Amino acid sequence: MPEASVTSRLLNSVLNRMRLASVGQSFYWTLLAISLVFAVVLMVARFTGLFAMPDTPSTWAAFAVVPLVAGLLAWLVHRRPTLPDAARLVDRTTASKDLYLTMALLNNSAGEYQALVVQSAETRAAGIKPDQVVQFTWQRRFWHAVWVPALVALGVYFLPQYDPFGKVASAKLSEKRSERLTEGKKATELRLEEVKRAIADHEESNSTDLAIEELKMTFNKMKADQKLENLKMLSSEQKDIGKLWRQISSEHLKDLMKSSPSSDQQFGANQDEKLQKWVKELQEGDAGGVQNELQELQEQLQQLAATKDPVERGELMQELKERLQNLEKLASDKLNNEQLSAALERAMQQMDLSENKDLQEEALQAAMQSLELSEQELEQLEQSVKDMKELEEALKTIQQAKKVNDQEKLNGAQSENCKTLADYQSLYDQMLAESGESDEVQEKEGEFGMGGPGFGKGGEAPEDDSVETGFKNEQSKSAVVAGKMLLSMQTKGEAEKGEVVRDYKQLMQSVKQGAMEALNTEQIPPGYHESIKTYFDSLEKGKEKAAK
Repeated sequence: MPEASVTSRLLNSVLNRMRLASVGQSFYWTLLAISLVFAVVLMVARFTGLFAMPDTPSTWAAFAVVPLVAGLLAWLVHRRPTLPDAARLVDRTTASKDLYLTMALLNNSAGEYQALVVQSAETRAAGIKPDQVVQFTWQRRFWHAVWVPALVALGVYFLPQYDPFGKVASAKLSEKRSERLTEGKKATELRLEEVKRAIADHEESNSTDLAIEELKMTFNKMKADQKLENLKMLSSEQKDIGKLWRQISSEHLKDLMKSSPSSDQQFGANQDEKLQKWVKELQEGDAGGVQNELQELQEQLQQLAATKDPVERGELMQELKERLQNLEKLASDKLNNEQLSAALERAMQQMDLSENKDLQEEALQAAMQSLELSEQELEQLEQSVKDMKELEEALKTIQQAKKVNDQEKLNGAQSENCKTLADYQSLYDQMLAESGESDEVQEKEGEFGMGGPGFGKGGEAPEDDSVETGFKNEQSKSAVVAGKMLLSMQTKGEAEKGEVVRDYKQLMQSVKQGAMEALNTEQIPPGYHESIKTYFDSLEKGKEKAAK
């Protein structure tokens, strides 16, 4: 059958309309079927709660997929008509007595009548319209495909969620636990990467080591006949190292160095003894004890993951929680290290989440990673304490060098063989010992008032009334009212016995206490502590001599 003929175009048009009608019919029934299934599932989920439906936005998204799924299934399962089917439909509609079916099968038949069939079909095809053969009657079914999905949509929006068996609450709890576990793992991974990078950077370029090496070079440049220049260089080094010390001495390091573990009795006898040991080690820059504890905890976590006996598992879980709680209290109360405390607290939370069977393996792995982060935090803390103690030793050595410089004996040639700060300290101690200088402040007792430096023995300062001055005797006319004393006048007369000494003691004690509190609360490098304390000790000794 020629494709350009009128009959061919008619049959092809009818075939296309048949195919479209078949797809539409399949889509209609598939959409209704899937909508009804969705409605049944929705009602069962909302009324019984036996299984949890997604949240409302996810439910809407799932419902929006229904037409897409219906269209895909309609395309896959619809009946696919053929050209003979189209010819039969044309014959049935036009009462052509299989004329067009014969035309459709004409290529497979033989005989001299083919020309007559073609001529007859062509003649009649001109008056046949495809839309009369295949009529689309979708209008009758259109509203069914609208109101059924619309009713399901109203159910999604208005139908309340009931939970008679507690399944929905359990599902929501599991979902929240899973989200919390995911967030904790992400926080641990980010912090672990940050700490490892900081430790690697510290190993490559340590500012403390660079500062100490520069200080050694400064010591070697000292010259005995250049006292003023030496003092300038030492003061500059002292300023730079003091600044670096303040940068390293963060709040948790200050609390650690001031901590007194012997006074803490909140962990019990055995735990308190272990706590004292750990704090003392950390104050010396050694975190080995706490790191060993963390490694043991990791081994117990592995044992917990392999344990199937519920009784043994419960005992292991309880022991792990107690040990982790002790470590977390150490980190928060003694070290004041928020990052370490957060890592240990996160490990405890992840252990609690491991009691959920669905999250058990993932939660235990996350707890292992949190303990690894705790080890890295301790390593960073250990290095910070070591750096701070090295800087403290450097500041003390500078103080010794200044004393030697005051005697004009500071010579870099004498320290050429010194390799470490301890070597410089030993050299300067030896030089100070040879000069007979001690930490005690030598005081000279004055003979009389206006005498040499020291404590006077009384007496009046000489005055010459004949000398003219610009003094004017004036008196304020302001009203005298109650208020704060701004000025007091001393008059001659015999004081109460011991009154002056008592007032002096109270004043000295108050000032000294304030200075000691400032040393503890302010970031004052240890290199200055000795000078401040020595100053007040000298005042105490001077007071005793004055009393004698």
